[in-house]
Amino acid sequence: MMKKLSALALVAGALVLGGASGAFADGKVVVYNATNPKTADRIIDAFKQKHPGIAVEAINAGVGELFTRITSEKANPQGDVLLGASVEAFDSAIELFAPYTTKEDSHFDRAVVAKGHEYYGFSMPLQALMVNRKLLPEPGGPKSWADLAKPEFKGKIIMANPALSGSAYAQLAQMLQLHGWDIIDKIIENTTFVTSSKLVYQNVAKGENAIGITGDYNVVEMREKGYPVDCVYPSEGTGLRFDANALIKGGPNPANAKLFADFANSREGHEIMVKTEKRRSVRKDVVAPVGQMATADVPTFAYDAKKAADGRDAALAKFDKIFSSK
Repeated sequence: MMKKLSALALVAGALVLGGASGAFADGKVVVYNATNPKTADRIIDAFKQKHPGIAVEAINAGVGELFTRITSEKANPQGDVLLGASVEAFDSAIELFAPYTTKEDSHFDRAVVAKGHEYYGFSMPLQALMVNRKLLPEPGGPKSWADLAKPEFKGKIIMANPALSGSAYAQLAQMLQLHGWDIIDKIIENTTFVTSSKLVYQNVAKGENAIGITGDYNVVEMREKGYPVDCVYPSEGTGLRFDANALIKGGPNPANAKLFADFANSREGHEIMVKTEKRRSVRKDVVAPVGQMATADVPTFAYDAKKAADGRDAALAKFDKIFSSK
């Protein structure tokens, strides 16, 4: 009888421990998603297979919109996790996010982890020039960031508004660090600005614009769909930058937020992103997507993401002033 009671006690103890570890977690988690909605959906589906008791609510929007929302909700946060936002945006408002050392910590280089562990890197969206070869056959088109200022490309370029898109702000910041405002003034003169990064690569693929500034993964995706587009890495180099995942400070479901962050930061979560978006992962154990140039072969420069983050408000104010004067 004593042996049976001991066995029952062990089972009960295991169930309690299992519940504490999240195996039987329930409730909900609210994910603010800045990355591709398909990626978020697939990560959420895989997460729910492991945690079927947790309801996941996803809100998809651009980086600028989500940061505005998180800031406005600071006194009463409504979101738990921010997925796939640019590191420049995180570094400009790091106080909005909670320190947390993920279970996956050992698989990340320290360069892609916030000093206080407020965020962990996710994908590596290298920015490039997308050229429609039906409109600009080889060897035509820009070869550098500086080329975008040439009069011959006036009206041919499309770019997302850097106030609304994290990747577009990174593009602006890279051009500023390389060339300064004189070049930016001329590029603004040549460029059509749109509200969504998605419109950039779609419009170039369809031939509505000849040149777009976008992530290299978007070019690969459009090329695989049969569109006549090329990826041109600027000769001055593109910045080695990344986006990241984080817990929103004071979020309503902190335990489930940690479970979701651990999964998003896992090898499985990153491999879902690589397969869905053709983006490079920052994890050491996840290989580059098929169709992408090896990162080591891409011309790069020493992009300062912290400088870009610190100067974001001033840069966007000056951009808006120049843009409004055109």
